[in-house]
Amino acid sequence: MAMEARDVIDIVLLFEQAGIDNWVEGGWGIDALLGVQNRDHGDLDLVVDAARRDDTRRLLDEAGFEVIFEDPPGRCSFMDGHERTVDVAFAVADRYGDRWNINRTTGRGEPDYPFDGFTYGWIGGHKVPCLGPETQVLHHLGYEVEEVDRFDVELLRERFDTRVPDPLRAPGR
Repeated sequence: MAMEARDVIDIVLLFEQAGIDNWVEGGWGIDALLGVQNRDHGDLDLVVDAARRDDTRRLLDEAGFEVIFEDPPGRCSFMDGHERTVDVAFAVADRYGDRWNINRTTGRGEPDYPFDGFTYGWIGGHKVPCLGPETQVLHHLGYEVEEVDRFDVELLRERFDTRVPDPLRAPGR
């Protein structure tokens, strides 16, 4: 089942009302940066501070979501009775504002979420916090690239002149 813009807004507002900071990433994060939905999305990807992990689990549980996948302690997927899926990456910040997924060692290598990799975008007319274009592109690496990934990052390249690494380039680009 596809996640609609109104579903994303409902979930982001749920976090906002609970005072839990979050950032949209993945397909919806890219569409937020572009300010328009460009394709269907099967889920909503969020980044949440690791310190709010228990609060996040409780919030989603109270909203009718159940855990459907876990890669503890840094990743968890939830689904509700309407088949809306939320994938959450829990990250911890260092003193400089760089963030690492808590499945990694903080301060080792490049951060998963650099301090300057956070911004805002728009989904369904609602302003949402999200990852910036360069960080979105980097998060499309490290797994088997599909055509939808190339489509997404090409949109970022066209709009923001974002550098696209070779594995993500569409053939002929």
